[in-house]
Amino acid sequence: MSFRTIKHYKKSKERNIVFSIFSNGLVSDKDEQMTNPAECKSVYNLSLSGGALKTGLGFRELKIPASESDTVMHGLVFVNTITSLHGMWLNRFWSRTRGKFSFQLMFLDQLYRVWVVPIFDAYNGQMWSREGNMSNISAPPSNVLNICTESEDSFIFFTPEGMSWLGTSSEGFYQNVPQFISSAVHYGKFFGIENSTHQPLVYTSNLNLKEWSSEDRVNIEFVDDRGASIKVVAFNDYVYIFRERGITRISIYSSKDDFSYTHLYTSSSRIFEKSICVCGDKVLFMTRDGLYAFNGNSVKKICENFDKYFLALNNKNCESACLNGKYYFASKCNFGDGNQVGCESGTYTNNVVFEVDVSTFDVNVIRGVDVKMFTPIDTSYMSVLAVVFNNANALTIGQLDHSGKILTQSTAKSWESFVSDLGFQGKRKRVKEIVLTTLYPCQLTIKSDEETKTLSILGGENEQHIPANLFGRNFSFKFSTTEANCEIRKPMIVFDVED
Repeated sequence: MSFRTIKHYKKSKERNIVFSIFSNGLVSDKDEQMTNPAECKSVYNLSLSGGALKTGLGFRELKIPASESDTVMHGLVFVNTITSLHGMWLNRFWSRTRGKFSFQLMFLDQLYRVWVVPIFDAYNGQMWSREGNMSNISAPPSNVLNICTESEDSFIFFTPEGMSWLGTSSEGFYQNVPQFISSAVHYGKFFGIENSTHQPLVYTSNLNLKEWSSEDRVNIEFVDDRGASIKVVAFNDYVYIFRERGITRISIYSSKDDFSYTHLYTSSSRIFEKSICVCGDKVLFMTRDGLYAFNGNSVKKICENFDKYFLALNNKNCESACLNGKYYFASKCNFGDGNQVGCESGTYTNNVVFEVDVSTFDVNVIRGVDVKMFTPIDTSYMSVLAVVFNNANALTIGQLDHSGKILTQSTAKSWESFVSDLGFQGKRKRVKEIVLTTLYPCQLTIKSDEETKTLSILGGENEQHIPANLFGRNFSFKFSTTEANCEIRKPMIVFDVED
């Protein structure tokens, strides 16, 4: 008599989990075992909205209109005049001949010469220079200021050797004006932080800085543990002095010697001066431990899920700007994933741009781009964020868009979940399939404690069922693509659990 061996399999139940909180963005402050696979521990170059992963931020070449009514747009051609750029600014001035405000972009080249390109004017590829006697300065300007005094709109560069004054009808260089590292005009007074040993705050009621006199100035020096003054900000009805580790409010009364100050905030870590930016009813800034918002009285920490990327990094070369309710911040970040994305494969100053909604503090991240400077172009006819790049793209002026590309190169995009037991701790599971809709091709990498699989998924309008057949107790999921466009809608994991 013979006997047949019968194998007994563990019973299993089919379950499914939906990636239902794509829209929640990054979650970085949870333990791996306290999360679910819908929560994201790393995301870049993608936008999370409406329960879907979508095409993220990008940059295209800046195009500006030839006239206020013409739809013809033109780029900027430097015609071998400029080999490197130190900066770019928007100059706004009243044109008496046109009876309206005019706008022009101003560029500072490798020899510290100023070049001008008009906006809303015919452009034939040429630029014209405005010397302002800047050719003999020893270093780039430490600060710029758009000012109106004596019925003349002027653009000022503060340099180590003096002040360069570029007015609508005059220009000149004034060696007796101190070098200011930050400046502002508020209620008819000029405020500046002087680049000296103690970096005092200076103010004067004489806005004609060409006639600078030490008798007109008043110095305010702070001797406490908040450090040197780094930025002066005219905000609401006050002047605020941002210091290396704090914020001080200045109140000026009737006479020049009648003033008071109030210390409002002391920071536990250094504030980076280039991150400080007025954004509507808030001032946003960054320290070594993350981003903050200041409302004129108190400080609130924001975007805390991104703190791990900034921790212990020196972001003194960061850049910031505000446009249309968004705070833009270029910085150096460490994603800790071992990948080299975009500019990270070489030398770089900044490798990330953050777009922060000033009202909701929602964040979009573009990784792998080295931005040197932001220039908001905000007029009645166009409103765009222009940028100067470092390194390979240094002579191409960019414009922020949502193309998923940096100029002509598609960005590498990634969304990665935490490791999860799928809600069944200690039990072995089999991920049977992934159900999703993706309009464009992408890859899905599934890792478990037993095996790893990468699935290539074609794009299309219809829902797809992607076989996986992957075993393990704990799993993580990563969507990635190098396509310019991306739209992945509400994926679902279908899996069995062994009893």
